[in-house]
This record gives sequence, C-alpha cells and structure tokens, in this order.
Amino acid sequence: MTLRSVDAITMDGFKCFDHLRMELGQLTLVTGFNGGGKSTAIQPLLLLAQTLRLGILTALPLNGPMVKLGTAGDITPNEDGSLTNLTIEGQGTTISVKPKLRSGDRVLQLVESLSGALDTPLACSLSMLSYLGAIRIGPEDSFPIPEQFDTPDVGLDGRFAPYWYDHHVDEDVDEARRFPGEEASVYRKHLDAWLGSMFPGAQANVQNVVNLSQMNLQFRLSSLGAWRRPSNIGYGLTYVFPILVSLLSAKPGQIIIIDSPESHLHPSAQSQMGRILATFAQAGVQILVETHSDHLLNGVRLAIREQVLPSDCLRVHFFRGPKGRDHGVTTPSFGAGGEVYEWPDGFFDQNEKDLSRLAGWA
Repeated sequence: MTLRSVDAITMDGFKCFDHLRMELGQLTLVTGFNGGGKSTAIQPLLLLAQTLRLGILTALPLNGPMVKLGTAGDITPNEDGSLTNLTIEGQGTTISVKPKLRSGDRVLQLVESLSGALDTPLACSLSMLSYLGAIRIGPEDSFPIPEQFDTPDVGLDGRFAPYWYDHHVDEDVDEARRFPGEEASVYRKHLDAWLGSMFPGAQANVQNVVNLSQMNLQFRLSSLGAWRRPSNIGYGLTYVFPILVSLLSAKPGQIIIIDSPESHLHPSAQSQMGRILATFAQAGVQILVETHSDHLLNGVRLAIREQVLPSDCLRVHFFRGPKGRDHGVTTPSFGAGGEVYEWPDGFFDQNEKDLSRLAGWA
C-alpha cells in the first residue's frame, strides 16, 4: 500500500465552520445529519483540486467542473467578509490559500500565488483528484469521450466511465485490486467479478462507436444472457459501474472522492461496497466517501475484522451540525476486530432505536 496523498484538511472561516481540521485516512467516511456540514468539509479539497487542474495560480474559482459555490458572500460566515485560510496537508507539504473576498466575486484573487507549491507531490496528487458526485448521468444509451486523457477521471456524474473501461479493458490489473479467486488478470474479468459480487451474474460491456466518438454501455445478468441497454437492466448497475471503473483505473496514490456510493443498492450490496472500498484503499487508492449507510460502514468494519484493511487506515467523521464543541464533529475510533470504541448518539443507531420502540422498550 502506498502512503496516503492527503493527511488533513483545515478550514478557517469557511461557510458554516469558524475552524475545522479533519484528518484523512487511506479510507475516510464522512457521515452525519443532513445539513451538518459534511459536504462543506470536503469542498476545500475540491476547490484546490479544481484550481490546480484549471492551471490557475493566482485566483480561486468558486465555480468549475468539480464544485459550484456561487460568490464570495456564499462561502464566508463572517459579517466582515473575512476568510482566514484553507489548508491541505500531505506528503510532507502544506498548501494554503488565502483569498481576498469582495462581495459578488465568483473568482477570488489570492493573497499569495500557488506557484511555489506547483511542483510538489501534493499539488500533483490534488490535480489528479477524481470526484464522483451523488447525481449520475443515468441509464443513457451512449456516453461521451473525455477531453483529458492523462488521468483516469470518470467525471462528476460518471459520464466518462465507459471510455476509461474501454481504455483499460484488456490490460492487466494490479494484483492487490483483483477479485479474490478470479484467475484471469485482465481488467474486464475483474470488473465483472466485483460487479457480480453485488449483482450476482452481472457483466458489463462497452462498444466503442469510433465514427460517432461515443461509447455504448451494455449489461447482462448472466454469462449466457442477452446484452441489454442500461435503461432496461436496473439503475443500480449504472450507478455502481463508474465507481468500479474509477477504482480499477486509478493511478497508485490517486485520490478518489465518492458521494453516496450506497445509493440504489440492496443492503447486502451496500455492505459489499464497504468491503470493496476497503480493499481498494488497502491497494493504494486514497478514498474519501460521504455516506448515510450503516450497511456500508458495517462492510468496512467486517473488512477490518477480516484483515483486509488495518483499523488505523480508517477515519470516520460524524457531523451533528456546525455548533457546539468542535463544531459538532466527532471521530469514533475502531479496533482490529471492527469494534467501535465511541458511539455518539445518532451515529448509525436508528435501526436499534426503531426496533426498541417496536418491541415496546422505548
């Protein structure tokens, strides 16, 4: 396993947070109440990645391909319009941005240029960051080809996943990312194996329509079944496909952020998704996930218990809401058996609360 690319994100005076420092693991789960600040805590990472990818060194664009935050007034909680700092730590380097805030500005000038940090390993890692949002392109018949080909990135809504699948389909997969028990080494076989672990028998295929510069995606539910269009096979397969492509295609040490990987999945598949994320984190991909799924968390805990991922490689941050001590953020720790040492009220405990009420115990 390679060392993680980013160790921590710190924000001062950013949206709902006066000050927050969030440490990252090789696998990080961000969870908590709606409106608790989960997405806000991830946005500094996206802002820096977006800026570096656009090649901008003297300003901070608030609206781009990864994140859209509006204007200067939308990102500062302070009436005087001050924003202290956004900082990313990792690989022995710190990258900080201190923007000048003027009401209505959508591109914020920086007090200091990013040119000094441009050649650092951390800046390189941030520029390769891939973000897969919660809203996907859906079960379309055809998908476009990306304009950038240097870094595997399935796109915010997953639209480029078929391209990257086709790009890597006959290549060998790193041994640490292979599905246990699959004897073949090629990408196609292992994507199907991981897909089949959530949807038994399912397989994927992409047809490259060269003259139209588009990719056609197909699925089937058994090795002898007919290939079908995504719209005729179920939304879960289309939703999971870009996640698996992103994980299998990622470069060593690449940072992948996934919002709600559990959506549209049966509870058993959600648990398996947790194990998959743990496996690829241990294989060297740094993964940051925003999730509301106790099944996904339990899948990660089982992966720890089964020694797929060491417990010290996991960070879980629970967001109650931006108020009180530490802005309502707590960080439970985990043992080698997957046990949780601190269990805050509201932390994946609704099932127990509901069962207690049904049993007349509460």
